Amino acid sequence: MPDLSTNSIAHASQQLEIGHPQWRLVGPLILLVCQAILLGPLMADYPEIEFRSETLEYEQASLNGVKLWLESDGRFKITSERIELESADRELTEITLSGAIDSVSFNDEESSLQGRLEYDSVKAEFEAHTKPEEFSAVLKMDGFEIEKLKQMIDLPAVANWVSRGHVDAVASYRAATGKSPEISLVMNWNDLAFDSPDGRIAADALFMEVSVAAPVNELPSVLMSGTIRRGELLIEDFYRNFGDGELDFSMHPAWRNEELEIRAIRLTDNHSLEVEASAKFSLQQFSDSLALEINRLELGFPGAYSRYLESAAAAWTLNGLEVTGHISWSGEWTEGAFSSGDLDVKDLTIVDTQRGRFAVTGLNARLRPGDHDFDSLLSWQGLLLGRINLGAARVSLDSEPGVFAIVEPLHLSMLGGRFSLNDLKVILPGVSSGVAGEPDIRLQARLEKLEMEQVTAALGWPSFQGKISGEIPGVRLEGGVLEVEGEIRIDVFDGSVSLGDLRIERPFGVLPSLAGTLEATNLDLEMLTSTFSFGQISGRLDGFVHDLRMLDWQPVAFDAWFGTPLSQSRSKGISRQAVNHLTTLGGGSATAALTGPILRMFNNFSYRRLGLGCRMQNNVCDVRGVSEDEVSVLLMEGAGVPKITIRAFNRRVDWPQMVAHLKAATGGESVRIGD
Repeated sequence: MPDLSTNSIAHASQQLEIGHPQWRLVGPLILLVCQAILLGPLMADYPEIEFRSETLEYEQASLNGVKLWLESDGRFKITSERIELESADRELTEITLSGAIDSVSFNDEESSLQGRLEYDSVKAEFEAHTKPEEFSAVLKMDGFEIEKLKQMIDLPAVANWVSRGHVDAVASYRAATGKSPEISLVMNWNDLAFDSPDGRIAADALFMEVSVAAPVNELPSVLMSGTIRRGELLIEDFYRNFGDGELDFSMHPAWRNEELEIRAIRLTDNHSLEVEASAKFSLQQFSDSLALEINRLELGFPGAYSRYLESAAAAWTLNGLEVTGHISWSGEWTEGAFSSGDLDVKDLTIVDTQRGRFAVTGLNARLRPGDHDFDSLLSWQGLLLGRINLGAARVSLDSEPGVFAIVEPLHLSMLGGRFSLNDLKVILPGVSSGVAGEPDIRLQARLEKLEMEQVTAALGWPSFQGKISGEIPGVRLEGGVLEVEGEIRIDVFDGSVSLGDLRIERPFGVLPSLAGTLEATNLDLEMLTSTFSFGQISGRLDGFVHDLRMLDWQPVAFDAWFGTPLSQSRSKGISRQAVNHLTTLGGGSATAALTGPILRMFNNFSYRRLGLGCRMQNNVCDVRGVSEDEVSVLLMEGAGVPKITIRAFNRRVDWPQMVAHLKAATGGESVRIGD
């Protein structure tokens, strides 16, 4: 067996460099292969060759104690005592690569060989071809476990996220005189699963076809393209199950010190999604470092909603919508905020079929933020809020990147009256100091002479007459919290009701909570009680609800009082039915039985004053009235003949039981919103 040292083939190896310094390592080895190609057909067996070198260098890798054996039957083995990787600051020891040359052929135009390789139980097939001033090689692997790859070579830290999967791969290398060597890799990733340490980026059972190509001297920047065919993917609030369709992609990713820059991003999903973009972010701080430039984003519905938007919208309980139409957008997102954005919405229809809260049809918008010479417009053919129909409208907008507002008040006919939106401003996520991912909304509006009969019908409440007017001085939705600036005043029941300190957390999310106060002044008791089938009571009513706290729209704490005002000096009337219901609510009984022989003759009585209060906490109501003594509280002080006085002797009442009594007192009716 010939013993070939590095010096003995130095001159020959230089002839194989093909104009590129990276052949310092592979040049001598390929010379041996070429010798086998040339000599093999002239001999019964391959020549037995042994090659040794103390050091071989390739880029930032140094191989020490390299040995190569080629047996007469074509089997070969390459070993290295130590491989030092300067870029990774690590070294590998005891590396053994074995295989066999299965066939060789040559002629004046081309020489080639085929064979098999094995490294650490990983098996592959290879073939190589040489032409004048050109060399190419192909390596094929089937069913390669990703865990083995992580153990064999140094990979970026993100590779540690991978927990499962295997890959079929074909790697190609081509070098020609006057050109930079090129490498390409075609991979089929099967059953891929990964999970970031914080759980914000994850995948399971992904099946992908991926092609990677790059000139050797431009690594680690590559051209990547492929298709995601099956599996699940989670990125922050975005979730996609690819069982309902494929996603084609292409991009130029480049690694630079734990930062990933992705140029020329293209995404295509069967008319549901078209994206042309570029991005840059750190894998350690994805959200804070993300810089995104969208050259073109096309969303086609309903596919875009079900595949890409519904999972994020679920955080606002905006899942389960029916959406049709088209949206196109271009813009930039840097440092957690919009810095530009052009938006076109065409014939968009959104219907909340699952919860019946709203519907908008024929929505069109043209926004050019920051371009004040462009008329930004918003229009719709139909708008339904619950059962309230607001009809069609058109409004001009003043917009900046990530912000838009109405230019002039918007007036809509509504429920026999008019709804005026005097001011509306929407600040998209990241522009203000609000919580990322939620818009900042501010508005001011007024209601004018709405017909109460239509209002109650639309809300599914008991019907009553009259008109309602009111003002909403200012509303802000910021960081997931809706706050009313000032008081909402409503004229109703010939009196007024004001809502103040109103604050709603998670209004569109899970377990919304509400806090606020209510003040009622000079309400007409006869209009109020007849509306709710309580029985007729004449006179006036003042009241309040302080320290109101609601969770999931159910009260958990409040301090409430409703009673006749001090200014009501003359006695007023109350019906037998109202006396019975008020007695039941107080948990007590009338001082004289209404069933007595004489009292049966009376259907109406007189009273001087009445009132009922409740301080509720932990589902227990502490009852109070217009006065109290050691054993009871006075709910109604009668007047005239016969004189009916109502007292409550149980001062602590179970709140659910009291609500049940109230429902019974109003003929089983309950106030509810929508369905």
